[in-house]
Amino acid sequence: MDLVPYARDAALLMGANVRQARINRRWTAAELGAHAGCSRHTIAAIERGTPSVAFGNVLNVCTALGIPLFVPDPAELARLTRAQIELVRLIPERVMPRKAPSDEF
Repeated sequence: MDLVPYARDAALLMGANVRQARINRRWTAAELGAHAGCSRHTIAAIERGTPSVAFGNVLNVCTALGIPLFVPDPAELARLTRAQIELVRLIPERVMPRKAPSDEF
């Protein structure tokens, strides 16, 4: 999978942050994998910034290491999530049609 430069740099930065946090905790990749529910190979892929790693694995690894996702406070993250879901729910259907309009005239 090819990433645009910004996304590639973000994946590499995430990987470096994961590696640093894992080393700071003195965990092996296998130990982190056990905490996050994935394999040491998945940990190594995340640390390399491999874009094909499942997003859920990345989230679980960051959570296991205490790397903040979006905001540092879990309660604030939950609040922001609920607020965003509510905003999307309020968007009128005419703005977000269920079916794409036809190009046939």
